[in-house]
Amino acid sequence: MYLLLFHSSLTEFSLIIYNFPSTDIIEFQKVRMTAVNESDISRLLGPVLASGSERVCVQNLENPLSCFKISKFGPSRQTAREIEYFKFLKKRGVTSSFLPIFYDGYYYNGQLVIEQELIKDQPEEDLFAFRVEEFVGHATATQLEELQRYLRDLYKELTSKNIIICDLHAGNLMVYCDREGRIKRLIVIDGFGSPEAIPLAKYIPFFGRRKMERQWNKFKRTFVETLKRRGKESLEFNF
Repeated sequence: MYLLLFHSSLTEFSLIIYNFPSTDIIEFQKVRMTAVNESDISRLLGPVLASGSERVCVQNLENPLSCFKISKFGPSRQTAREIEYFKFLKKRGVTSSFLPIFYDGYYYNGQLVIEQELIKDQPEEDLFAFRVEEFVGHATATQLEELQRYLRDLYKELTSKNIIICDLHAGNLMVYCDREGRIKRLIVIDGFGSPEAIPLAKYIPFFGRRKMERQWNKFKRTFVETLKRRGKESLEFNF
């Protein structure tokens, strides 16, 4: 699929041609998935850690720091998009401490599987994991100030590196804290990539920034609602 963009000003006129992969290719990418036998991966599937409307997250018995996110209803567009997007970022050399480590994508038993970093308590490393949605309800004023700084840094990183998060809310964010309660890391755990049929935001930073500005404004509104639900409605957040 090709997209032609015309750009003009008083001093220049240019024709830009972008080549986008077909949405059908993105949706079913067996050639881009790592080939594994069902027995090879089934022996790695541990206990269920979480279950959503579309996917279930299970522990990797071989690597305690990774998990498998498995589509419940066969190959899903969301999972295919996220696998493709992680590989896209890797190919472009885009990294961020705000993103989980991506290991690989697989086809297993007719389903798409993402293997990515598992955000969990690591007492031996003095790291304890909390979902931001719950964290804000128990956080001190100092911790909330730290969280604001991390959120501001997250926004700067997403826009400067053109990282697209299409579903940004407190339930999709986690923090690592040490034993003293100091925040050590903020991580987005879900909602990666651009769902549009022609993903301009993914390829063109101008559209990426515009999209993330809209997503961020929406996130700020929902975050205020989260604070109200957690009894922190009197706080003023500036991020």
